Amino acid sequence: MNNKLSTALLLAMALTLTACGNKEVVAEAPPAAAPVAVDNNAFGSGYSVSDLESMGIMGDPVNYRTVYFAYDSSEIAERSRVIVEAHARALGSQSGVEVTLEGHCDERGTREYNLALGERRSQGVARLMSAVGAGNNPVQNVSYGEERPVALEHNDSAWSQNRRVEILY
Repeated sequence: MNNKLSTALLLAMALTLTACGNKEVVAEAPPAAAPVAVDNNAFGSGYSVSDLESMGIMGDPVNYRTVYFAYDSSEIAERSRVIVEAHARALGSQSGVEVTLEGHCDERGTREYNLALGERRSQGVARLMSAVGAGNNPVQNVSYGEERPVALEHNDSAWSQNRRVEILY
């Protein structure tokens, strides 16, 4: 009889546990996290750090002294604009600092054309710096055209490195 009683008790416990298992368990929601502040003005740029990084700017844009251009263009791209504006803001608080903007081109095009394009590039950077508030700093525009390449190969990668304006002060 003990055997029948033990079996009956085991069966009753199994049914009880199975019945409890069908109940829906409601998990308690975790406490709401505090909102994460996003700095949309990292280094005074008007962009967040992640936005700057997506443009290839790691850290303060003023640490970059070279801005690059598309083929046969003097238009300042967004990444370059961020860098130029950072320098303009820095120069705005340093009156009297002499700035030299060196315009460069790749080897394609005539010597005269490339000198003119390098000049347009450096003047475009100078205009943007002035518009942002570079202050009363004397700015010298110089064009070297294709005469001072940083990359000597004859391919797209080298040419893209040579289409630039270097900001010196």
